[in-house]
Amino acid sequence: MRKKLLALGMAIMLTVGLTACGTKENTTPESTDNGATTEETTPAADADIKVGVILKTLSSEYWGYVAAGVKQAGEDLGVSVDLQGPASETAYDEQNNMIETMLSSDLDALVISPLQPDSVVSVLGDTATPVLFVDTDAAYDKKVTYIGTGNKEAAYLGGEYAAKQAGEGAKAVIIGGVQGNTTSDAREAGFREALEANGVTVEATQYGEGLADKSASIMENLLTSLNNDIDIVVCHNDETAAGAARAVQQAGLTDVLIVGFDGIQAGVQNVIDGNFAATVAQSPYNMGYMAVEKAVAVAKGETVEKSIDTGATVVTSENAQAYLDELKAVLGQ
Repeated sequence: MRKKLLALGMAIMLTVGLTACGTKENTTPESTDNGATTEETTPAADADIKVGVILKTLSSEYWGYVAAGVKQAGEDLGVSVDLQGPASETAYDEQNNMIETMLSSDLDALVISPLQPDSVVSVLGDTATPVLFVDTDAAYDKKVTYIGTGNKEAAYLGGEYAAKQAGEGAKAVIIGGVQGNTTSDAREAGFREALEANGVTVEATQYGEGLADKSASIMENLLTSLNNDIDIVVCHNDETAAGAARAVQQAGLTDVLIVGFDGIQAGVQNVIDGNFAATVAQSPYNMGYMAVEKAVAVAKGETVEKSIDTGATVVTSENAQAYLDELKAVLGQ
C-alpha cells in the first residue's frame, strides 16, 4: 500500500514534490547538530521498539489517512505503536495531557502533530525522549525532525493555479482557519503571495476555523459586502471550501473559482462535480508512515534529515478521479 501511495505523485498531472531539506541519511550513531537525535547507545531491537504517536485528532477523514500510514508502518517494521488523538482539533488541553502521559511511559520516540505548537513545546520541556513532529511543525530546540507538507509552498500552488485560471485583475478572498495557528497562517501566506504575484487583488480575509457552516456564513457576508464581485475563493481546508461553495451556489453564481486544501475524498469529489476548481492535496498516508519509519530509525541509533517535505498535488478536473481512486484504496473502500 505504501508503494502505491508513493507512486501517486508520478502517476497524475500537476504533482509537485517539494524538495526536502537534506536527502541523504547518515546511519552513524551520533548526535545531530540540534542535539535531538541519539546518543551512542546499543540500538534497540525492532520488536522491542515502542513509538508513541499523538495526532491532532482521530475523528476526521484526513487524520484517518495519517493514522492508516502510522498503523501500516508499525506492522511493516514490526514495532509497537501507541496511536492516540484528542476528540477534536480544538481539544488543546486533552492533547497536552496525552503528551504528558506518554512522556511518563517507556517510549523510544514520540511523534506529535501539535494543535498549539507553543503550548506543546512547553509541555515537552527538557524531555529525553526523542521528539518528531508530523503535519505541523513546532519551534522545539530538541526536535529530531519535521515530516509533512510545506503549507506555505503548497498553498502557493493552489493560489497560482486559481490566479492563472481567473487571469490578471481578478478579485479574491481568503477564508483561513484559526487566526494565529501555524498551519492556517502558513496557508494564508502562500495563497496571498501567489495571488498577488499573479496580478490578483485580495479583497478580504476572514477565518472560518475549518468549519463548513461558519465558512458558509462568512462567504454570504463577503458576497453581500463586495456586491458579488468575487472571482476566486481560496480556503484553509476542504470543509471550509464546501461551505463557501454552498453560499456561492445559493447566491446563484456560477463563475467563482473555489480552491480547497487537504484533498480529502469529499473535496476531490467536489472537484469532480464542478463545485471546486481545485483542492491542494497533501500526502497524509505517507506522513504517518514516514513519521513512524523515522522514529524507528532514531530508536535504532540512526540520524535522520532535519526536515522532510512530503510534497503536494494540485487536484483538478484532469486528475481528480485517479486521485479519488487512490484515496479510497488507502482506506480499503
